[in-house]
Amino acid sequence: MSILKKLSIVNESLRRKLMISFSLMTIIPLLACVYLMSPYLVPEHQNLVNLAIVIFTSIILSVLGLFIARSVVNSVIGISSEAKKISEGDFDRRIDLVNDDEIGSLGRSINVMTKKIKTSLDELKDFGQKMKEINVEVQKKISALSNLLQLDDMISAGSVPIDSLLELGVEKVSSIFDTGFGVLYMPRRMDGGDFIAKMCFNLENEGLNEIIIKADGFGILETAIKSRKMFQACEGMKLSVELDDFRRSHNIKNLIGIPLFSDRLAFGLLLTGNRLNDFKYTNDDIELITVFAKHLTIAIEKDMLDRKAKELATKDDLTGLFNKRYVLTQLEEEIKRAIFYQRPCSFIVFKVENFKSFRESNGELVSEEAIKRIAKVIKDNIIPIGKAARIDGAEFAMLLPEKNKREASHIAVEVHRRIEGANLLKNGKPAFSISVGFSENPIDGATSDEILGKAIASLARPKESVI
Repeated sequence: MSILKKLSIVNESLRRKLMISFSLMTIIPLLACVYLMSPYLVPEHQNLVNLAIVIFTSIILSVLGLFIARSVVNSVIGISSEAKKISEGDFDRRIDLVNDDEIGSLGRSINVMTKKIKTSLDELKDFGQKMKEINVEVQKKISALSNLLQLDDMISAGSVPIDSLLELGVEKVSSIFDTGFGVLYMPRRMDGGDFIAKMCFNLENEGLNEIIIKADGFGILETAIKSRKMFQACEGMKLSVELDDFRRSHNIKNLIGIPLFSDRLAFGLLLTGNRLNDFKYTNDDIELITVFAKHLTIAIEKDMLDRKAKELATKDDLTGLFNKRYVLTQLEEEIKRAIFYQRPCSFIVFKVENFKSFRESNGELVSEEAIKRIAKVIKDNIIPIGKAARIDGAEFAMLLPEKNKREASHIAVEVHRRIEGANLLKNGKPAFSISVGFSENPIDGATSDEILGKAIASLARPKESVI
């Protein structure tokens, strides 16, 4: 076998094959020349046998040369055809190798190059998919940050009601992930107590909106609020028995809970999750949700401070008169003083009738101007030790120490007359009417609420010619 392999030209180089092929094909014309010249060179040997031998030998050599040339050409054509298909994108093709010559080496090189290209394309495809996933995550983060900025602007502006802010915040934090949901628990009362679901978003069959977090409870949610520690639960995570039971009982796949608190007060618990399979919160996810929770905390704290500031304020912003809380506090003090010294104390209420219709037909600016002018008349006619207040949108009051009901009625009529002359007319006709009511301590009550209630109950027009 080794002898045949040595004698074979299959594994010879391409150059040697071509040389042999051309050499064999060159012998044919030489033999023809020899044959033609043989009668002159050796005439005695000229016969048909010689002719047959020459022709047969020529044919054999010609066929052998053509076979060798054909094998070379076919190999080149085969590689060229395969290379063309590979160049068109069919990188799964492979050139079959037979010989160890230059063509075989070229085929192996093409196979290696094709394999590398295919590997590079697969890696590029994987990279493209990863870039696509990263781009989706980046877009989610950008959207979440945009929502945070929007929420921050609304908190800073202070023009949006707290309930709307909290509802928007729960919606935005829940929308970070597909199929996201969320719920915000807050105390049932301002002074504390049990926590209930105040704001919910995209809940289905989790039943989280029906949960009541007991102030004296010891469940997962109660513990989170008391410890002020965040918790998370995802499918496949190793969880405590209590947390895993909570997750399964509420049909939740992924959940994260963050308590909202200030230095001494816990005033909320944010629960948010999603229904994604094979999901796990990353550190970036947790940090982003925590930032949302902090914004909700800031919104709640700001609302609490605003409420506290309003409670501490004594003046009405629009009119400059005292506010309701302050005048009732002063009324309570005057009642105590009047009882101790056995002196009278009266209270007058002025109510602008049909003010809502007036505001709808004339606009906010005109309505505010009318309120200011009425307030100025009342303030200018208060007694030195008395106090004037705006106790509602279109209601005013006068606290009159040392004045009984009869004296208060005279003052009420006089103030009403002066308001009438304050030129609050529309097309020459009264723009609205004002009712007056008054009460006296201790005849009409012994507390500020009783005195106020009696004055409101007695509201009526002091006379027919009203504005």
